[in-house]
Amino acid sequence: MAVLVHNQGADWNQELYQATFDRTTDRTNPPAGLIAHFGAPGEAGGWQVIDVWESEDAWRRFMEEAVYPAAQELGAPPFDTKMVEIYNSLIP
Repeated sequence: MAVLVHNQGADWNQELYQATFDRTTDRTNPPAGLIAHFGAPGEAGGWQVIDVWESEDAWRRFMEEAVYPAAQELGAPPFDTKMVEIYNSLIP
């Protein structure tokens, strides 16, 4: 089942997000299972990333194989993650 994932990093900023993105994501060959990705400033500061994935397993695999190692290499602070199963979607 598809999931919506919201990552919020209070101590993240655009530069750290971009460095992590550049190390983990090829725009011409996105990670397996990724449906949509959005990065933006957080309402209360920091940075947020909202993704839609085909499954929680696909998201976890990408995080463990790519994001966590890149963030650790960059010395990035932790971030909070919330996930919900998607009930409905419309992608025009």
